[in-house]
Amino acid sequence: MTIMNILAPLTGGQSDEAVMRNAFAASKPVGGHVRALFVRPDPAQAMPYFGDEMVPSIAQEIVDTSRRASDKAAAAAREVVTRTAQEAGAQVVETPAPGNTVSFREIQGYFADCVTRVAQLADLVVFGPLKDGGRPGMTEAFEAVLVETGRPALLSAGTPPGDFAGRIAIGWNASREGAHAISAALPYLTQAKAVEILTVRSGSVEPPPNGEILEYLHLHGVHAGVRVVDAGDRGIGQALLDSAGEGHADLLVAGSYGRRRLREIFAGGVMRQILNQATLPLFLMR
Repeated sequence: MTIMNILAPLTGGQSDEAVMRNAFAASKPVGGHVRALFVRPDPAQAMPYFGDEMVPSIAQEIVDTSRRASDKAAAAAREVVTRTAQEAGAQVVETPAPGNTVSFREIQGYFADCVTRVAQLADLVVFGPLKDGGRPGMTEAFEAVLVETGRPALLSAGTPPGDFAGRIAIGWNASREGAHAISAALPYLTQAKAVEILTVRSGSVEPPPNGEILEYLHLHGVHAGVRVVDAGDRGIGQALLDSAGEGHADLLVAGSYGRRRLREIFAGGVMRQILNQATLPLFLMR
């Protein structure tokens, strides 16, 4: 798999800076193009439902207010793209092109639906940190990209690493999802300065065997070390994140879950804290 089309959904909010900086960091090792996408809400979505009782003048005011807010958010998103492109030395282009380039596109509709549709032809989709109280549809879009498109998602940290191809940790549990994530991340793994496979021992559950994954990576020219992590009283996800940080990893590659499990994650628990507070980027795939 090559990573040439990197989708960066923007909202006009504070998370846009992290999204763009992580997207440029992800594009640098592979020479990919960053497609910044701003989804303009449909003004009709801002309309409360009052049936025929809605006064036309009030309805128009609601639409106008929504449109002004969208204009302001679009301008903010475009400004972030221009500024971060300059910082990254990337060329802003109208039509997507290979190399260190970025384009900006606006579409209108419901955020999660639009992002999911465009993501179908993306090689990687970059999301900002998933904070409580963020834009409506952001978590839904993240879930849909993983579950419905079959594309990998990069969950940004607040501050991107200096080099995505520096030190990479792999959370390995011998699952189908984990294997998919490793295959999708090969463009980074093959360039990494160091790769470490992390397996977790939790209670009476022993870590999975790692012989086959080591052979697979070796065939792709990736030489990896292995570290067994004792979870102790931590959840497995927290143990992986802690261990990746202890190893000074720039990126953690891991398998994701199906739709039902993702909903359980966002309903609460340790993994939700990880997704909300990750201190390094997470490369996830179902």
